[in-house]
Amino acid sequence: MEKLYMKDISKELDIPEYVLRFYDKKGLFPFFERDENNYRYIKREKLEWVRIVSCLKKSGMPLLKIKEYINLALEGKNTYPKRLEMMLEQEKVVKQKMQELQEQLDYINYKKNLYQNN
Repeated sequence: MEKLYMKDISKELDIPEYVLRFYDKKGLFPFFERDENNYRYIKREKLEWVRIVSCLKKSGMPLLKIKEYINLALEGKNTYPKRLEMMLEQEKVVKQKMQELQEQLDYINYKKNLYQNN
């Protein structure tokens, strides 16, 4: 089993090491282990947990909600309905952000066209 240390995860997923350490201290990475030198690592097959946390954070989900999601995931399939509810809620947040970004882009394009045609 391949061990991935913080620096490896940081490079592979383009997440700063200090962010990974912070998330770990908040209890968001339940499968992180420590080696004989006390360095944090995760087995490659558990890397998806880091991707999940990163995705949810980038989507705007607060850390406390991410922690709740992770805890539910650890409980197993019986929490699928609650996790689905959380994903549907976050989907609404992301779609709202996308709409706002589209409006901003539309305005920028309007101004750009205005300047290019004068």
